[in-house]
Amino acid sequence: MERLLLKTQLAFDNCKIHLDESNAWNTEIESYLTQHVLVIMCADVQQEIYKVVEKRVELAEDSVLKNFVVAACKRVLRSIGKSEVAGFVGHFSVDAKDYLNDQIDDAIVTVYNNAVSNRHDVAHRSGSNITFRELESAIEAAKILINVVSESISLNAQAA
Repeated sequence: MERLLLKTQLAFDNCKIHLDESNAWNTEIESYLTQHVLVIMCADVQQEIYKVVEKRVELAEDSVLKNFVVAACKRVLRSIGKSEVAGFVGHFSVDAKDYLNDQIDDAIVTVYNNAVSNRHDVAHRSGSNITFRELESAIEAAKILINVVSESISLNAQAA
């Protein structure tokens, strides 16, 4: 399995080291660092989904089609909540969307969506209340989502 969310993981790991070394757990510093990594994670998830689509369109061996699909993908996928991602995957096929929805456990969706919602609060409200340890679970949930997105949009390729 290829490594996912490398920017996020690096930021998370560096912040964890800082929190440990400075004993800043349960402080405002933990909150600030958590919010920072949360924003990175959501941007990283979006970029990873774009990469999944680029990888899938490579099968067409048509550079003009690839350029169109990549550009369209960036206009269509504007939010990365699970339901928005499922709707995006549904543009590939109903089977792809059904596969995505069937393969992700509700508990994982809850953790992931809470993180995305908290990121929205960071950007548009007064911050979030997610903890650094909850963020770690959200990063793992995001990786699962990305892998299932990749599997779901590859279904058509496997049938061809």
